[in-house]
Amino acid sequence: MTLEFNKIVQQVYNMGAMLDKLDFDITDSLALARERFLAAGDLGRVWERIEWVRSSEISHYRGAAPPDLPDAEPINSIIPPPAPPTYATIIAADGSQVYPDELAPVHYYLLNVGLYVYYHSQGTADAPTPEQYTYPKLFFHREHVHDRYGRIISNGTVDDRRTVAELKRLAQTAWERRSPDLPLIALYDNRLLYLPGNDAHESDDLMSEYLAALVHMQDAGATLAGYIDNPFRAKRFMQLLFLMSIETEAELKARQVEISRSGDLEGLRDQQFFYAILENGERSAIMVQNSPQNKLFRDRGKSYEIAFFYLKVHNSYQSKVVRVDIPMWVARDKVRVDALHALLLHQCQLQGRNPYPYAITRADELAWIGSKDRSKLDELVNVEVRRIKEDLVGRTLTAKMRGKELARSEKRYHNMLGEEIIDDR
Repeated sequence: MTLEFNKIVQQVYNMGAMLDKLDFDITDSLALARERFLAAGDLGRVWERIEWVRSSEISHYRGAAPPDLPDAEPINSIIPPPAPPTYATIIAADGSQVYPDELAPVHYYLLNVGLYVYYHSQGTADAPTPEQYTYPKLFFHREHVHDRYGRIISNGTVDDRRTVAELKRLAQTAWERRSPDLPLIALYDNRLLYLPGNDAHESDDLMSEYLAALVHMQDAGATLAGYIDNPFRAKRFMQLLFLMSIETEAELKARQVEISRSGDLEGLRDQQFFYAILENGERSAIMVQNSPQNKLFRDRGKSYEIAFFYLKVHNSYQSKVVRVDIPMWVARDKVRVDALHALLLHQCQLQGRNPYPYAITRADELAWIGSKDRSKLDELVNVEVRRIKEDLVGRTLTAKMRGKELARSEKRYHNMLGEEIIDDR
């Protein structure tokens, strides 16, 4: 049975009428934010307010703050695009997974990490051919697929393990390609401020592995960056600009419930603001997020606190604002930051209309597990199970699931001319 669109069309029109009446105008908020931004060059005044929100009597502030560096950039800095290095090695990693199926004859899950190595060259020498690798790993032991209570692990747990596997593989590859002479950029397609799920025992182990991968990355001399392509929910800088409008600590205590909403800048997002403020290729000041999660990273060592900046990437067709997460060992090194800034801009020029880092795109292609590959994996597992213990195969498929499988499978019918048509809905 197909979806009857004739019954939905009017509902879509009604939705459009509602949207037409909503107020999406951010002109006033943008003007107010711009005014505060231009006046926010005094780092001493910024730090005074950050100390207020870090006191035990203030809560709710998870906004931006300057990094604790002697040469920290004013929060209203706008940094122009630097010249890229002549040569560099860029490594990108991404991952995909097959989640465990409770109804399968054998419980397992699969992680696949794709890794792409791109050799940047703007000199006279030809760049080496890019390299690509995939690292699939099947997990099937009981202790891997079930938690300590004997329950099958959640999809969220698989996601957490994939995140750690991606960073560990990226760190190992960076270590193998470490060089004192060439910039080494390691790109990760996600935020770096990692927080595992709710299982305390599992979370502690994963967090330890994640932090160990960061240490390995630093030891390799790599410039690590987490690339967030669409930070549309982020309002950490808007919270900081609202904080700058508070004149006294007493006023802040009285208005602290407004902080999480960005006060009078509510509704304006960082991405919208920096799209209006930055020109193509420019970046914001480097900042950190004031949060308990980031404190966990800082407690591991000052080098592992996670900083970030906003960057306006572009090509001949369009531009967009992205967020780039970097560990503090990168943030405090201007040469590294400039190389990363320039190389990200260059990477975003390589895909025609799509301003997105080429190396990350290729890593995603390598990691992706499509529906056909998932079906082949299921078939391969079932063949092996049938060889060992035939009565397990198909035993867990309920009548309901079998009915759905038959109803939704490829159907054949014939048209008026007698031609066979395949309906693969």
